Amino acid sequence: MAHSQLLYAYGRAQYYALLAALASLLLLTCALAPSLSAEQTSLDHAARVRKTIDSSAQLQLTPAQVGNLWAQLASDYHDLAQFDKAEEAYTHALKVFEPIPSVRQAYAVTLENLGSLYMITDRLDAALNCQKHALDIMQQLGDPRLIAQGQGHVADVYLAMGNGKQAVRFSTPAVEAARKLPVRLESGLDWMLVTHSYSLCLNSHCDEGLAAIQEALPLVLADFGAQSFPTGQAYVALGYAELRTGSFAGAEEHLREGVRILRVQLPPAHPFLLNALSMYHDALAKNHHDAEAHQIAEEQRVVMEHNRSCSGCTVSVTGLRVR
Repeated sequence: MAHSQLLYAYGRAQYYALLAALASLLLLTCALAPSLSAEQTSLDHAARVRKTIDSSAQLQLTPAQVGNLWAQLASDYHDLAQFDKAEEAYTHALKVFEPIPSVRQAYAVTLENLGSLYMITDRLDAALNCQKHALDIMQQLGDPRLIAQGQGHVADVYLAMGNGKQAVRFSTPAVEAARKLPVRLESGLDWMLVTHSYSLCLNSHCDEGLAAIQEALPLVLADFGAQSFPTGQAYVALGYAELRTGSFAGAEEHLREGVRILRVQLPPAHPFLLNALSMYHDALAKNHHDAEAHQIAEEQRVVMEHNRSCSGCTVSVTGLRVR
């Protein structure tokens, strides 16, 4: 079985929950590992920003401007997966922003982005603290879109923790609020519904989870296109909900489609693809398609033997940050 050590340590439901939480956050910007040109752009931008920070006294920049520069620098390092540098820059930005009342939203967004960094680096308690603190500030500011997204981010962390009850507690109002917002893509309704679906399934309400992902799939298709990474992940989520509710034929069909798309979008050893293959194997077995199930299991075994370090399969955290 794919990632057998992780499955042994966390249990199948919790392992799926962790990857589902990361995948749903990626729907924010639909970005995977940056291209070489994008990487160079981020490197060049980071160098320019750092130079400006070093010259801030001569340029007579305000503290708010300096804080924004540190947040931009953190964002560039974040995109480049230079997590130590990103964390340091986020911390600088937060220290500058904290005493300035007029930049509370920027402070909260920076907290959310730091939380996403902690999440991708598996520091879930720290991620939860950041996201809850950011949500408190967003609620004080009173912007419905930001509040909904903040609730969604908290739900994502609880989902990654395998805490379905708390994930549902935060994903439910996030989805309800996002449905009322005028601009769907900016509201984040699609990724919130994916989070909500997995959360409900983890909380033993997978009939409702199936309804949530059935609502999400056409939104993801419209927003990102039929062959996109988010659409592949949405098909996987739909297949998972169908698998949990006993709709084995539908689960096999939709997981097959999700796997097909993810095979195009991701390297063979990517954990999201291996996760989808594991679900697809289960659906094939449930439908007594033993030869095909054995073929998938063999594919997983070969991939894991040749990619034990999973080098090159790191997900860019571009999609895990608030824009």
